[in-house]
Amino acid sequence: MKKDHQDAILHFLMAMIGGFLGGYAIFARMNIFGSAQTANLIELIKNIFGANYVESLMRIGALLIYILAIMIATVLTYKSQWNLKHLVLYLEMICIVILGFIPEDIPPIIALYPCFFVTAFQWCIFKGAMGYTSSTIFSTNNIKQTVVSLTEYFLIQDTTIKQEKLKKGCFFGGTLLCFHCGVALSYLLWSIFSLAAIWFLMIPVSINLGYLIYIEKYAYPIQHIEKMI
Repeated sequence: MKKDHQDAILHFLMAMIGGFLGGYAIFARMNIFGSAQTANLIELIKNIFGANYVESLMRIGALLIYILAIMIATVLTYKSQWNLKHLVLYLEMICIVILGFIPEDIPPIIALYPCFFVTAFQWCIFKGAMGYTSSTIFSTNNIKQTVVSLTEYFLIQDTTIKQEKLKKGCFFGGTLLCFHCGVALSYLLWSIFSLAAIWFLMIPVSINLGYLIYIEKYAYPIQHIEKMI
């Protein structure tokens, strides 16, 4: 299997984790999306003008945590020799443990602080695959890229370009599919186990970590040797 294909599989698996976390945040914590800041910032403005200063402070806290995760991921990218993809998965395991112990009566926005941190960190480290930049924690740009690429596929006459557009559309469409498979799994487990559903996310995270270790230790070196030969 080519390295690009291995990277794509890892990307799709991370999208499933992103979908699970996003879905869990919405289903379990009063429709708050714990993977992005757009809705949080809109609610923050509403709370400021509505003089709800306690809620405003909680939402500012979520924003600062999100920013902090991005800053840490960026600094580590430039200054450390750590394997940051491994670090993301270890942080997600820690996040799962923390989320699993947060009581139901905690304010939802505070309960999702770990989710805000780890999803922002994942976004910075898992940036895409096969030469495409694609988020594994939300869907808006993936929808755009899928629709644009497949529309261009039917508009362009050049065969080579058509194939590239089809490949790109399938990649972003696959990301969407895997993300929402994670959402669906999250909903099914939440409907049965409520807040405890988050514990099941440890399984796909462990699978991803195992797959990452495998391709780094066995697949990539073999391909490098073959290329040298």
